[in-house]
Amino acid sequence: MLFGRDAERAHLEQLLDAGASSPAGCILEGVAGIGKSTLWRNAVESARGRGYRVLQTAPSEPESVLAFSGVGDLFDRVPEDAFEPLTEVQARAMRAALSLGELPEGSPHHQALPRAVLGVLRQLSATGPVLIAIDDEQWLDPASARVLAFALRRLRDERIAVILARRPEPRGPLSAELGRGFGERGLETVPVEPLPMSTIKLLLEARVKPTISHPLLRRIHQGAGGNPLYALAIATELEARHASGDRTADLPIARTLGDAIELRLGHADERAGAAMLVIAALSHPTLAMLQAALPDFALSDLESAERAGVIEISGSRLRFTHPLLASTHYANTPASSRRELHRRLATVIDDEEERAQHIALGAEAPDREIADTLEKAASVAARRGATESAARLLEDAARLTPIDKPLAWSERIVAAAEYRFISGEVARAREMLEELLPDLRTGPLRARAGVQLAEIRGDEPKVAVELMEAALEDAAEDDQWRVKIESDLAVACSLVGRLGAGRAYAESAVRAAERLRDPNLLAKALGQLLGVFVSTGELMPRDQFARLSAMGECPELTSYYQPSTSIGLAHHFGGDVEAARPLLERAARRALARGEEWDRLGITVVLAELEWESGNHHVADQYRHTAEEGLGEYLGDLVWLHAVDARCALDRGELDVARVKAEHGLALAERNGAEWLSARLNQVLAGVELQSDQPESAHARLAKLREWLSSIGFGPAGVGKTPVWSQDVEALIALGRFEDAEQVLAELHARATVSGHPAVQAAASRSEGLLLGARGELVGAIDAMDRALAAHARCHRPLEHGRTLLEKGAIERRVKRKSDAKRTLEQALAILEPLGTEVWVSRTRDELSRIGLRRPRVTDGLTPAQARVAELVAAGLSNPQIARQLHMSLRTVESHLSRVYREYGVTSRSQLAATLGLASGPPD
Repeated sequence: MLFGRDAERAHLEQLLDAGASSPAGCILEGVAGIGKSTLWRNAVESARGRGYRVLQTAPSEPESVLAFSGVGDLFDRVPEDAFEPLTEVQARAMRAALSLGELPEGSPHHQALPRAVLGVLRQLSATGPVLIAIDDEQWLDPASARVLAFALRRLRDERIAVILARRPEPRGPLSAELGRGFGERGLETVPVEPLPMSTIKLLLEARVKPTISHPLLRRIHQGAGGNPLYALAIATELEARHASGDRTADLPIARTLGDAIELRLGHADERAGAAMLVIAALSHPTLAMLQAALPDFALSDLESAERAGVIEISGSRLRFTHPLLASTHYANTPASSRRELHRRLATVIDDEEERAQHIALGAEAPDREIADTLEKAASVAARRGATESAARLLEDAARLTPIDKPLAWSERIVAAAEYRFISGEVARAREMLEELLPDLRTGPLRARAGVQLAEIRGDEPKVAVELMEAALEDAAEDDQWRVKIESDLAVACSLVGRLGAGRAYAESAVRAAERLRDPNLLAKALGQLLGVFVSTGELMPRDQFARLSAMGECPELTSYYQPSTSIGLAHHFGGDVEAARPLLERAARRALARGEEWDRLGITVVLAELEWESGNHHVADQYRHTAEEGLGEYLGDLVWLHAVDARCALDRGELDVARVKAEHGLALAERNGAEWLSARLNQVLAGVELQSDQPESAHARLAKLREWLSSIGFGPAGVGKTPVWSQDVEALIALGRFEDAEQVLAELHARATVSGHPAVQAAASRSEGLLLGARGELVGAIDAMDRALAAHARCHRPLEHGRTLLEKGAIERRVKRKSDAKRTLEQALAILEPLGTEVWVSRTRDELSRIGLRRPRVTDGLTPAQARVAELVAAGLSNPQIARQLHMSLRTVESHLSRVYREYGVTSRSQLAATLGLASGPPD
């Protein structure tokens, strides 16, 4: 029965109202005994009455070390059809976590299970509202907390409510995560305050037989501080003393809740003590377990504890009536007795992980056999995906490793650090490895530790390269380690501007993989070599590219390192958007299905850039949001996303935003030695300066960038750095330094010839047109712009295409070709308007306004994009042809055409052509 708590109950009812339509939740927080569990149970019953499906767990302290015990409770009664939408990888991870059937060989990817839980929750909420209710959340096992936090943070409009109950300290592993990332506002904390004396009076009258006088009630209320469990413990003690005939006028009242609990435990006799200790130490105590651990145990031994309200017996299950009773009794037992009990329990427990936990707690000194047993249990936990438990068991194994086994100790610490990192405990993993690494001898184990530390410090490329190069020396002639280290070094060296070293490492990794005859390692090495060629602006030899292209899926590689993904990334960074998109989308889907979250997020960042360049800005924003949401869990300040955001803001003409993002990212990149990223951010800042009429600053920055790229051996086939040359031409033109601009333009033309890429050719021809236009050679300038437009037609970069049309239209206006200028500028507007790049749209409109011609009726009532679609339909082009020419999706063309039909009151293309023929009137 619930006494008082009207405000808290009303809040929970409102929460359940909200949860019936969208994610909602709260944390019931209060000290031990304040009544959180009673409120929690009341909310659970209310939810059931409302038709909620309730998933609940109330973990105890012994369960906090058992992996997935919380997830097991929550999904214990979920119908099997809720698991049907899961991929095979996710279903396998779910079965392993819940110990359903035999464990798979090897560890499942650590994000497969969180994705599976998210999928099941979405499936359940599709059929009705769901309540996830967790009492004593501070004892939820870390593995369950990690999985649930991942899933619950990703809910958007699912009908799921969450109610957690916990003590203020220690902070619960799940509530800390969801407090800042659940639904729209995070989980709200509802403090559970002390009860007033009037409510305490009702509670005691219902639970204690003798009537309590008002003065005594006041003393109890003051002594308990309004805590109902504390007050009940005091009143129960008073009742027991009265029953024994002790009517002392001034009865002692316990000073703390702990004292009151001890008084209550004191009513259980010695026979109950041993059995109570077993119950306190077990995660799921039963009569059978008690009889196995205590051969002389009889149920009558617990009579005194049951009479005192300390123990509850329900069938074969036993439990303390309150967790404080269990923890206090366990803590008050001498340590030697506890160790002896744990050794005894280890002989009767079937679950391997729980058994290992009791072995560790019962050990009195290092022991080789015990340490080996704990290491084996860690392997089982890892196969279940419980990396937190695997790490803890390995640390226990290291603690109990004899001093004459230093290598075994070190191996266990390195493995534990790897599992800590996988579990998201990055700081702890880094601390363990940095402490261990200086003391390790040269060899494979030191190489392994160095590689793991380099991965942890991956956002500091300079440090990561130093660690990996040291690890490479430690690996010596071990080709397995050489392939892994050199493949990663190839990319890392490129990031710090050591392009030659990166290529050498990639080629060496390929040779080592060939010696091993391992197709998976060879595929990764070839993929990294391809990436190095693209990033360094060189052309990969055709035979190597053909070799990589011929490789199928490699089962031992994650999605990011699959051959098709490497080719997709190369296409993207090489400027071939259309070839890259299907390969990268397929890789992202594979990573999602397999639970490879890190791979998926890395690919998502690339897709965000790809779609932005393609003009699909809405899709790009969705990818970017997904990347930020996921990467924020692993990294702190997302410097790569700062670069993406800065570039997008520049394209939109949001110069202040672009400058702030780029400068912030540049400070981080320079601090971490990320030279390549620094160059990219400097490109953005140069663009900001160019558009802010600061050509001198832009040129100084770009000249320094060109000098740096030349010094590190950046090849002539690089596409991504083209703006370093094209923007510098524009800056030098603005400064009136035409001869210097010619020299930079010559370099750009040379790069266009070597690369053969239409994007570089378009940039070179447009730059030439701008320079000729500045010199007054306007006919030659228009010819150069036409060459640029021909190149644009061979690559899908709508913003650059629109900008070239704008520059050509401006030159045509200067030579008085007004009709041509108008047509060209309206084409530019049709491309630029849908992109939302206001700075270029404004410039185009300004140029149009300076022509002075009356707009033909074809555009009356239509946007420039719709008018251009109408013109191309009248010219006989099909919808797919129009989509390609205007860089629109087919759906957008169809939408525009519907608007055009309505505007002119026609129902066919032929009618539209006839109408526009009549409407166009005489030429200007």
